[in-house]
Formats: sequence, C-alpha cells, structure tokens
Amino acid sequence: MTIKELDLFAVGTRRENGTLSPHIITRIISDDGVVGAGEMSDLSIRNIPDINHLEYILRKSLIGIDPSDPTAIDLIVDGYKGQIGAGVDIAIHDLRAKSLGIPIHDLYGGAYRDRYKICYPIFRQFEEADVAPNVERVGRMLELGFDLFRFYVGGNLEIDNQILHECRDRYGDRFKVKSLDFSRRLDWKSCVAAVERLQWVEPILVESPAPDIPGKAKVRERIRFPVSEHVSDETQAIAFAEGQAVDIFNIATCHQGIKRARQIFAIAQATGISTLIGTTQELSIGTSAQAHLGASVSNLDYPGDAAGAQLYIDDVVKHRVQYENGYLLVPKGPGLGMELDESQLQKLGDRQWTFMQELPLERQEDRGKVGEKVQ
Repeated sequence: MTIKELDLFAVGTRRENGTLSPHIITRIISDDGVVGAGEMSDLSIRNIPDINHLEYILRKSLIGIDPSDPTAIDLIVDGYKGQIGAGVDIAIHDLRAKSLGIPIHDLYGGAYRDRYKICYPIFRQFEEADVAPNVERVGRMLELGFDLFRFYVGGNLEIDNQILHECRDRYGDRFKVKSLDFSRRLDWKSCVAAVERLQWVEPILVESPAPDIPGKAKVRERIRFPVSEHVSDETQAIAFAEGQAVDIFNIATCHQGIKRARQIFAIAQATGISTLIGTTQELSIGTSAQAHLGASVSNLDYPGDAAGAQLYIDDVVKHRVQYENGYLLVPKGPGLGMELDESQLQKLGDRQWTFMQELPLERQEDRGKVGEKVQ
C-alpha cells in the first residue's frame, strides 16, 4: 500500500454562539482506495498557512510512501510541528487502521473505555450583556445532558462572579464547573486573588493560571484546587514536571497528533502527573481522534474538553461524533469511524480564506473567535 493522493480542504464553520472558526481537513487516499482523514484546528490569523503551497509540499513528501511503514512515514510526519503535523498524523492513523479494518485504538492494543466525561465551554465574559446569553446557553446544554462546564475567566472578575452566581441560582446543583480557565492572562498574584474570589463554585480544577512556570508553581502552592496546563510537546511536559508547576497535563491531538500525544501520556505516567484530554475546538474528525486517544491510554484521570462536535452548527462528516449524558462516545467502525461528506467540504470550503475578512481582530481570543489560541 502506498499513498496515491493527498488533498487539503480549507473550511470555515460557525459555532452555535455565532462565531466562525477555520480548519483544514486532510484527506489521504491509498493506491487501493482507502481514505484517511485528518484535521488541523486551532488556526488563527497569525498562523493560517498558504493552503496551496502546503498541499504541494505535503504531496511532494508523502505521495508514494507506504503509510504503514513507520521507518518511512514517521520521519516525514515528525518533521511537521503543531497543527500541520497533527492533521497529517491523524489522517495516517485513520488510513492505517482502515486498511486493517480496525478502530484506531486497536493499533495500540485495544480500548480501556468506550466513553469518557467531557465538559462544555463557556467563553470569556467582559460586560454584563454577555451574561444572559451564556446563562441561557448553560440551560440548553443541561437539557442535552451536559452538566459540566469549562468557564473562561479573567476578563472581568465581577462579570465572572455574576454569571457563576446566576447559573447556580437558576440551575442549582445540576450545574457543575469542571474548570476555571485563565488562559495564562493573569500574573500569579492576580490569579490567586481571582481563584479566592470564585472558589465558592468549587471547580474541579484551575486551568492555565499564569504565563510562566514559576508563576504556575506559585499558584499551585497557594490554591486548594489542582492546576492543569496545556502541554505542546515532550520538552514542555518535562519542564512542567521538573518545575512542579502543574498537577494535570492537558493533552490534545490537534496540537501533537495521536502518536506524540500518547508519548506525553507516557511522560505523565512516569512522573506521577495526572492527565486530561483537552481541545482545540475540533470538528468531528479531530474530536474522534481525541476519543480514540482517550480509549487507548490507561491513565486518563479527569474529564476532558472535546465538545467541538456539539459546538459547531456545521461539520464535514456524514455522521457526527456522538455524546450521551455528557460523555463523549468513542466512534465505532474502522479508523476514526468517520466518513467525510464531500458536499459539506465543498459547501464550507474557501481556499483563499475570504471568510476570515468578516472577523474583527480585537478581542478574538476572548470571544472564541479566530485569533490567539482558545483551547
């Protein structure tokens, strides 16, 4: 088996809160007709690639290579970092598993679980007008079975406190907070003060509390909740462990790919650090990769964040990833268990990224729009 075709699809999908996100879908086809799909998400105005050039480079590197030969394929895939490498890695995993007629987790010996708990994101608030729509959003998600929420905080502490109180007053104990996510916005002293102000809501954990390792360690020493942080690669994982900066590694396939994400799980296990599976707010392709990652590792300790398949109005597959009572279900079938919908790829496609022109630059990170990473 060799790679015969490789195509990239630039798509823009709108979230249920109205904001727009860009993704690149990778499609790899073998010479015997097997199709592998991958996804590059968490793209921003600053890191949107020239898709025509990227497609040319990937075709030149990968066409003619045997995707099942790690000595050939891994050297190439490992040369691409971040979202690009992840999108190729996921597609290769999908192709390998489909060619064998097995789900991706069976490439690693089988599944430890067929589902895991996830939370739903509520993006950062800045003014009182932001509160009511998000309180209503929490109610809609509760009706769909999502009872655990990730709140992006630190934009306006008064508003953060207000929305949490309104949610608790309206929904009572049905409403639970998985994490207060500061996205590294605040210095460690400000973060500790904010946690003390909001701790009454009893979050399971605090996410990304300071921009630097010493700051994270200071926060960790001073609060009573475990500290989680996104881990971008193996070097950073070791630095967090050595700096005693975090309790939990937040690991996402759409930043590392499946293979490297599993390596970070191994570092966590060796250093005694807990884990959760984060998100880059993926579509169903990336979310399925997160699901299979979660199925394939033994040391998955906390609820995850992969709610993207529920977050978006449109998707690029014929049948989306499914949730049940707040759990992400691991898709069945070979590979990712997903089938690309060609009509959706065409409907949502825009190789020139012209849909990006409607997005304002200001406060894009904080409103869940394209810009700085909103994970």
